[in-house]
Amino acid sequence: MAPRLPVISYRVLTILLIAALPVLGIGAALIMGAGQRQLRESETLHLKQTAEHTAAAVDTYVFRRIVDASVLSRVPEIRRAAAEGNKASFNAARASEIDRLWQKDRKIPPGLGDLLGSTASRFLSDVTHQDPVYREILVTDRQGRIVAASNVTSDYLQSDEDWWKDAFAEGNRGRVSVGDVRFDDSAGVYAFEIAVPVAEPGTDQLAGIMKIAADSREMLAGVGGLEVGQTGEVAMLRRDGSIVFSRQPVSPGARFFAAERLIQQLDAAPQNTAGPLTFRTRDADGASRVVAVAPVQLGQSYPNLAWLVAVSLNENELTAPFRSLLWYLLVAIAMTAIAVLVIALWLSLRLSSPTLDPALDMHLVEHAHRVEEHT
Repeated sequence: MAPRLPVISYRVLTILLIAALPVLGIGAALIMGAGQRQLRESETLHLKQTAEHTAAAVDTYVFRRIVDASVLSRVPEIRRAAAEGNKASFNAARASEIDRLWQKDRKIPPGLGDLLGSTASRFLSDVTHQDPVYREILVTDRQGRIVAASNVTSDYLQSDEDWWKDAFAEGNRGRVSVGDVRFDDSAGVYAFEIAVPVAEPGTDQLAGIMKIAADSREMLAGVGGLEVGQTGEVAMLRRDGSIVFSRQPVSPGARFFAAERLIQQLDAAPQNTAGPLTFRTRDADGASRVVAVAPVQLGQSYPNLAWLVAVSLNENELTAPFRSLLWYLLVAIAMTAIAVLVIALWLSLRLSSPTLDPALDMHLVEHAHRVEEHT
């Protein structure tokens, strides 16, 4: 007699599959969604921390240079040069004529004597040679006339310069003034200016102003040398979206690709907050990018230096690690689905197998014994 083939209970199989596979699919979707969300949040946090660390490095560098400039302004030779300059009577017409000749010939007019050969000027020249970051250092008296300089500057009378007016604004004491990054005609480089008051020898009375034109390349090295993935972009910005410095070459006056969105985010942020912010936007090519922006704290002391460090990354690269693991997850889901199908088949077969009556089973056993005894 041929053995009976197992009968599959399609009703049981269908019920089990309907119950198990949707749960498996929903669970897989939840796992993938949670994993992708956590990865995106982790990478966004990394971008935010990168922007914060870079902004902090800019703060540290500029504040250190301000301290150095303040110490330099208290050197006795510098203070004496400013005080001696104030002893000469001031004639506006004469000063303007000297300034005109100075700018025309780019050399010291004969009437000023050996200005660059003075003790203070030689000292300043030595400082610029020892520290190339200092591209130019000059000292003026209370009228804005140059009394000492590391080299021939672009002009003689400085009282019409914004940095000089800002540093001289508090009258008898003066104050520290730090300028934005711009091209310095005298130094011939992109630099930022630090102007500090120079006091009379032995007193705190204002004798003049010292200005340092500091090369900005060292300050911006942290921005230019920062590597953020394959599609990362790093830039230092002003709050209006204009670019102070970027790793990518930009034309003068260029604006950040997400300038309008940045301004909206800054306007929407609570007042008096100085923390980082993140947002998503699209670049000129239509690619989605995640942008993290951190403020430079210099802006709290010097409002004209409310710089921002912006770090952005293509969102496809942001989630690339998850996509590389997605295939492994799909294989695991497929294997789980196969296991569910096998279990469903096994249960279907078990539930569909006929059960024997115990009394009939005992009768068959006794009949078998009689047959054996008869034979």
